[in-house]
Amino acid sequence: MGKYSTNSRKQAPIARNQVPPLVRGLGCITMVVVPLLSYGIADYWIKNGLPGAALIPPKLLGTPNIPAFLSQSQYLSGIGSFFQKQTNLSANLIFALAFTMIIGGFMAIVYGYIYSMFGPSRFGPTDVPPPRVKVKKYKR
Repeated sequence: MGKYSTNSRKQAPIARNQVPPLVRGLGCITMVVVPLLSYGIADYWIKNGLPGAALIPPKLLGTPNIPAFLSQSQYLSGIGSFFQKQTNLSANLIFALAFTMIIGGFMAIVYGYIYSMFGPSRFGPTDVPPPRVKVKKYKR
């Protein structure tokens, strides 16, 4: 036993930059829910002819063109027939991608705002506080 050592154990420091399990779970659910929600919104948008739906090129509407190898293969024919039954698939996927980006951007802004309110402070206990200097407007 040395002169400067103690018998008490130190508590492990709190791990920084580690995402809590609840937040990871929400992120996982969000990665599934947002694209499905976006596809549903895109499908509703195109079927009901909401504003902007008239500007969709006619090539994107209707049943998609499926490559021949999907219908010839016995394993992939089910997938090909499923896609052949989908109407407006190309337009739905393009609009779903756009809605996914819009919803994801909105969620990022909301998350950043909430994190700035409830998250840890910007400065740690060893940081020097920012200077409080009032700068006067320069006049000549």
